Formats: sequence, structure tokens, C-alpha cells
Amino acid sequence: MRSPRTPNQALRLLLAEAGWSGAQLARQVNSLGAERGTPLHYDRTTVAHWLAGSRPRPPVPALVAEALSRRLSRPVLVQHTGLLDTTLPGYGAGTPPGEGNAVERLDRILRDTDRRRIALVGAYSLAELVIPSGPPAAEEGRPAAWDPPSSVGLAHVRSARELLMVFSRGDIVLGAGSVCEPLRQYLSTTLLPWLRGDLKPAVRRDLFTVAAQLTYLCAFAHFDMNHHAAAQRLYLTSVELAREAGDIIGYALALRGLSVQAHGLGHFAEADHLAEHAVRTGVRHAPPHQQAFLHGQLAVTQARRGDRRYTRHLMAAERCLERSTEGASAVGAFHSGSLALQRATVAKSQGDHRTAARTLALSLRDRPAGERRSRALCLAELAETQLASGHLEQACRTWHEFLDILPDIRSARADDRLRTLIALLRPNAKNPAAAALLGRARGMRTRGRRRGPLE
Repeated sequence: MRSPRTPNQALRLLLAEAGWSGAQLARQVNSLGAERGTPLHYDRTTVAHWLAGSRPRPPVPALVAEALSRRLSRPVLVQHTGLLDTTLPGYGAGTPPGEGNAVERLDRILRDTDRRRIALVGAYSLAELVIPSGPPAAEEGRPAAWDPPSSVGLAHVRSARELLMVFSRGDIVLGAGSVCEPLRQYLSTTLLPWLRGDLKPAVRRDLFTVAAQLTYLCAFAHFDMNHHAAAQRLYLTSVELAREAGDIIGYALALRGLSVQAHGLGHFAEADHLAEHAVRTGVRHAPPHQQAFLHGQLAVTQARRGDRRYTRHLMAAERCLERSTEGASAVGAFHSGSLALQRATVAKSQGDHRTAARTLALSLRDRPAGERRSRALCLAELAETQLASGHLEQACRTWHEFLDILPDIRSARADDRLRTLIALLRPNAKNPAAAALLGRARGMRTRGRRRGPLE
């Protein structure tokens, strides 16, 4: 006989503290599922089963913990929900990084983001957005009175930098779906063993610096694929690797990455706080194009919150680009097309669709042709802005350009824009231009389904 289930008193107490009914908790868990790209359809009956003692599979316990954390404005650990079943495969895959040094954290998240386990990684967590106390010291590094013997040297650092450029270029041209798994494998099987070695101080500093950059790129790849919990943990690990390397610029860039993600998910106060900290920490140390990279993001977050200081940071970004002799780098690349896109984002947050459309067109004009994923996303944004301004046929022409690029890239964010296209055009289906575009878009979506998931 099956043993009777033990009622989940821990979850019942948390619900009482939150002032929520079972239906309210279910709605919040469904919302978090949508945020991470996993549609869920729970209701009060499901929560009643949880309260009676049933335990959902990962990552649902982590989603429940995050929903309660946001409601109670304090961290609720997943083990405090009473929902964890340690006998299930994937137990622990959704737990936060926890204690340990940056290398241990990187190892943990790389194991959790194996493609067979990525769906088990838990919720994007506002509670985890805690900025470490103080930036790294510029010359920080492990002191040593002697140089330990090591088989890892500067040649390994150079090879890691070369691979960083290769992965970065692949992401820019083909989208994150083309590099996400190979990059994770490289970090797991090649870079991690190097980081664990007894390294000379100079080698250690340089290797941790490039490891932070590779981890940042891996985080962005997961962000582009809508794996937001994994992306957040990788960004946080990049912050810690940069701290251990004494890399102030890498530390600031990782904070900016966290800000971009938080803004994209609608957490505007957190995004602004992270962007401000990134500027305050890194702008004095970064080259001009990366200074612009930091200032531009802060302008976006401030404008979204109605903070008029955004104009100061847009002008600062423009001045930095005027002084810059380079804009291409594997992490933190920024050019006039990037700044125009941020100006458009600012204008759109102010409700100025005309200016947004004009600056999006400038972004497309100034953006290198090889940046195919960014070009596709910019075209989709421009078409949506044109439609919002009442220019249906112009929007259809722009969307056709977007569809020209879409088959060549693997990006969940781009796929999201395809779904948005279909949803926005459906009410205009009787217009000949809209009908032709809808037919093409639906055909592409069907072919995408037949190919299966991108990862």
C-alpha cells in the first residue's frame, strides 16, 4: 500500500503569511512559468494537492519559492516550501548557486545547464540580485611568495581569448542557439580544469579575466534563448570571476548584463540599480566604447522610470563614442548603431513612436551587416513601432525584411518576435499586404515547429 501523504504545513503557513489563496499562488506560478518560457496552467485545485502533500517536479518548487519571495519581500528558500522531493531526477538543479568560490559556482551551474537538465533550472530570482559588497581591487590577485609549478600558462590564456572571439562572432552572426551548447562544453571540459590548477599569479589573473568574459557570453547566450534562471546564475558567476581576477571592467559589464536581463523581464527598479552600480564602478576604468556601453544602459533604465537624468547619460555615451577608436570587442562591443537603438528604446518608453522609428532606422543603417541577430531584432522592433504609429503597409515591408533573416539565425528572442508579428497582424488580416505577410509568417512558424526546439 502507498503510505498516506503528509499535509504540507510549511506551504500552508507561507500562504497565510502572504495572504494568498491557492488560486492566487497558482496564478503567480503560471506567470513565472511564462517569464521563463515554460507555459504552466495550474489552478487552485493543483495548489490544494500540494497542500495535501503532493510534490511537483522541478522546477516548480523553485517557482513557488520565487513567487512567495516576491510577495513577502524576503528570500524564501525552495526547501522551505515543503515541495522538494529528493527522490526525483533533477533534484537540486533549481537550487541557487550557494556558497563557494567562483570556480565551484561555475562548475555547479554548468552541470545544471546541461541540455538534458536545462528545463529543471529554477526561477529567475529577484532575491539573488544582491550586488557583492564593493568592487574588486584593480590589482587584486592571489599573493604568492613563490611561483607554483603549473602546466597552464599564458599560451592557454591566449587560446581562451581566441575561442572567446570565435564564440562571440558565432553568436552575433547566427544567434545564441548556434553557440550555447559548444560554449558550455568548452567552459566545462577545458576551462574549468585550467581554473582549478595551481597558477602563477599573473596567469591566474589573466585566466580568470577571460573566464569571466566567456561566462558573460554564456550568460547572454542563455538570455537570448529565454533560459532566464540559467542566464542570471551565469551573469552572477561572471561577476564573481571578475572579482577574483581584480577585473573592474569585467565586473561592471556583468552587472550591466544583469541590468539588461532585469529590464527585459520588467523589473525596472532592479535594472536601474544594477545599471547605476555598473556605471559608478566601471566607467572610469573602461575604454571609451565600453564607457558608452555602460552609460547607454543606464539611460534606458532611467528613462523607463521617468528619471530625467537619462539625457545626461545619452550625451555621455555619445561623447564616449566620439573619442573611441574601436567598437569591436568580444564583450561590451558598442557602436553608433547600438547607441541609436538605445535612443529608440528611450523614445519608446516616453511614448514618442515617431522618434523611435527614426532612430531605429538609423540603427539599421549604422549596424554592420554581419550582426544578423541584432539586425533581425531591430527590424522587428521597427515594424512594431511603425504599426503602432498607424503605418500598416510600411510595417509589413519591414517585417518581410525581418523574415528574410529569420531562417538563418537561432534565437528564442527572434522567435518571440515572430509570434508577436502574427498576433499583431491578426486583426488586420483582411488587408492584402497583411494577409500575404501573415501567410508567410505562419508558414515559417510551422516549419520551425517541424524542426523541433532550437536546443
